[in-house]
Amino acid sequence: MGYIRSMPFFKSKLISLMKKIHLFPILAIPLFTSLIVFLPFIWAMSQDSGQRIREPVFAGMFYPSNRDTLARQINSYMEEAEKNQSRIRQHIFGIISPHAGYEYSGKVAAYGFSQLKGKSYKTVIIIGSSHQVPFRGVSVYPGGQWRTPLGVVSVDSDFVQALMKECRQIKTYPAPFANEHSLEVQLPFLQSVLKDFRIVPLITGGMDKNEYGQYVDGIVNLIKKRPKDILIVASSDMSHFHDYNTARSIDAITMRHIDEMDAEGLIEDMDSGRCELCGGHGVVMLIMIARRINGEVKKLNYMNSGDVAGDRRRVVGYSSFAFFYRDEAGSIDKKGQKMLIDIARKTLEEYVIKERIPEFDIKDRQLLEKRGVFVTLKKKGELRGCIGYIQPVLPLHKAVVDMTVAASTRDMRFIPVHKGELKDIKIEISVLSPLKPIHDIQEIETGRHGLYIKKGNYSGLLLPQVAKELGWDREEFLRQTCVKAGLYRNAWKDKKTEIYTFEAQIITE
Repeated sequence: MGYIRSMPFFKSKLISLMKKIHLFPILAIPLFTSLIVFLPFIWAMSQDSGQRIREPVFAGMFYPSNRDTLARQINSYMEEAEKNQSRIRQHIFGIISPHAGYEYSGKVAAYGFSQLKGKSYKTVIIIGSSHQVPFRGVSVYPGGQWRTPLGVVSVDSDFVQALMKECRQIKTYPAPFANEHSLEVQLPFLQSVLKDFRIVPLITGGMDKNEYGQYVDGIVNLIKKRPKDILIVASSDMSHFHDYNTARSIDAITMRHIDEMDAEGLIEDMDSGRCELCGGHGVVMLIMIARRINGEVKKLNYMNSGDVAGDRRRVVGYSSFAFFYRDEAGSIDKKGQKMLIDIARKTLEEYVIKERIPEFDIKDRQLLEKRGVFVTLKKKGELRGCIGYIQPVLPLHKAVVDMTVAASTRDMRFIPVHKGELKDIKIEISVLSPLKPIHDIQEIETGRHGLYIKKGNYSGLLLPQVAKELGWDREEFLRQTCVKAGLYRNAWKDKKTEIYTFEAQIITE
């Protein structure tokens, strides 16, 4: 706010000069207007943002400037949100939060921030959009501190440097930060629910669809090093200044894309005008990050200004979403693993020798859960049969029994197993996680993910260990899964082809 303190000096000198040259009546208004508009940016560019404190610009406008009044307002919003929603038990790594004045969007914002209470994050990346200064790309605020009526928050300068090293396209361009509300209004909420955190303020300018990946890659690389320490806040309002019903229709399309984590569809519809997000770049980046780190999303709340103020002629939409790590099916413990191997071995021997399926009285809750599973038989290291359930259709122990019988007798690539082979056969059980549709092949990690590919009536699956054992890269893994499905090798490139990933817990004798 130093530039405001300097304004009386500039104003008096300017008036004196214009009076002397008899131009005051003509130039006063445009010159003062330019001074007010551009002085914040000139001031910002003249400062060392790595050392100074950024003072609040929008306190008293977008939110209360009095500390106690602000705290009471946020607490009341939080209490309402907590009463009206259940707690997400998975670890949240990102939220979408609106950035209008608190009286309009504060209640919606509280739905996201209330989910963060009691959680511990060391670094909060806030992605805002430039409302005042046009530029291209992404700018980061490099250091120093940001003040609100609730106190001071430090910038995580170490993370900033690491991010700029990971993504050299991110620059430090201070002008957009001087008079930007999309970042500032998130801070009091964060200060109300978190302790001992630092921020990484990012502002997006112009960007085309081919540029998102470079920024997402850099952020994802850093998240993977500290998966539970980093929170991303994508700051965005929704549609602007339509009538109430039109706004709801537009926002419904936008929220469907977010629900489905369809970044490409959202970009296309924003470009065509079917969707509106003033912080769209940050939302798209968060969706892409979520897909890369195996995340899920949940809509928490939606309203527009017509629901709050009553005037439904020209409204602005607000939404709150939470992104969290996918709740993978739990791993089978050592006791459960031994039980599954014993079940498979007894089933294999009794069915091959006596053509009888044994009965098992199972009490272990892990083995009573419905899970997808594959049973693989190997003879002296060579494949001898492999069949499984892709979807969780049976309790795990029953699925293992069924698939052991199927692998030994119904794999069309091999003749049925005979009793003379039993001593040479080893059993491998792969317990599957749920299938996850992917939109970008960069989400596939060979060695970790298995693939399921489907096009029309053709489908095929390869387990994670196959690519690892054969040394395939991502594209060869895709090609071979297409072949397994009975498709041509590059069918994975066809837009009609569905690609899913999954993970597997491998249990061996």
